[in-house]
Amino acid sequence: MRRILLSAAAVLVWLGLAAAPASAHSVSGVSATNFHTNLTSVAPEVPGLDVKVVEAGSRLQVENHTGQELLVYGYKDEPYLRIGPEGVFQNRLSPATYLNQTRKGNQPPAAAQNAKVGDTDWQKISSEPVARWHDHRIHWMLATNPPMVQRAPNQRHVVIPEWTVKMKLGDRPLVVKGNLIWKPGSSALPWYGLAVVLLIVVVAIGRSAAWGAGLAAVTAVLVAIDVFHNVGLGLANAGGLSYRLGKAITQSPFSPLGWAAGVLGIVWLLRRRSDGLSVAALAGLLIALLGGVGDATALARSEVPFGFGAVLARLAVSASMGLGFGLAVAAAMRLIAAGRPTAEPSRARTAAPVS
Repeated sequence: MRRILLSAAAVLVWLGLAAAPASAHSVSGVSATNFHTNLTSVAPEVPGLDVKVVEAGSRLQVENHTGQELLVYGYKDEPYLRIGPEGVFQNRLSPATYLNQTRKGNQPPAAAQNAKVGDTDWQKISSEPVARWHDHRIHWMLATNPPMVQRAPNQRHVVIPEWTVKMKLGDRPLVVKGNLIWKPGSSALPWYGLAVVLLIVVVAIGRSAAWGAGLAAVTAVLVAIDVFHNVGLGLANAGGLSYRLGKAITQSPFSPLGWAAGVLGIVWLLRRRSDGLSVAALAGLLIALLGGVGDATALARSEVPFGFGAVLARLAVSASMGLGFGLAVAAAMRLIAAGRPTAEPSRARTAAPVS
């Protein structure tokens, strides 16, 4: 059993190490950032038309309940989207249709690249009058920070003084405007300090006489924190409640493995079985890597997409690292101690009486 558990631990931890860098708020490009996308105006304002920035500036959302059709223009002022009572239609001859599919943009096909401005080939993509897309006019696209930020990263900067997205409602032109601001975050040192303190506390619990119940309690708290963390990440997305709760599971598919290992570890730890230490260590490492290291940028960024607020997101990340790594270390120490041979007490030899 222990060989099986150790083999499974090695595979799952390797998967956790591979997935951790990409797991942080990976849904729809949502991630902690120092860039703030602000929507400043929709001119003219129209009752029933709701335009807003969602997912930390990753996407623009338009909900049209005016009864009229809204036309959204792409990067060449070409027809891109139609949003109205019949649903949402995208123009397959608009380059924006392909560029806006992902946060980094997909390459448009030749037909869209070579199409004349005004050419249309409409495709229905939704029956609801709501559209969300990665509009690259509203966020920073390059992998490197703007030069002004590179020169003074600890200062506030106006990166894009004014971005605009043109639309037309019926016969009326509309303009959506906003800006992009760089706002540096605070120091992550206090949160790393909290993680170290929690690690020390868990190791102390593992060395105590009541280590079984103590480490079982730590595992239960750790699993609960990771579930809460994933739900918060899911709620940071735009969409209906069921969709966002679904994202809480699908955005990090290895997390449920950590939860399952944690529950099994709790049962075995309460029975003081050494196999429970191996399984708890596995759960601790997975959660520390995915929920902690994988989301460590949230500790130092000013904008943290999380359904329950930035402070609770940072607390969850710090606790995941501290409790998770602490659980792995405490379990390893107990397993090493259990494997050491115990010295047999020396037997006193008495000299045979001389007759």
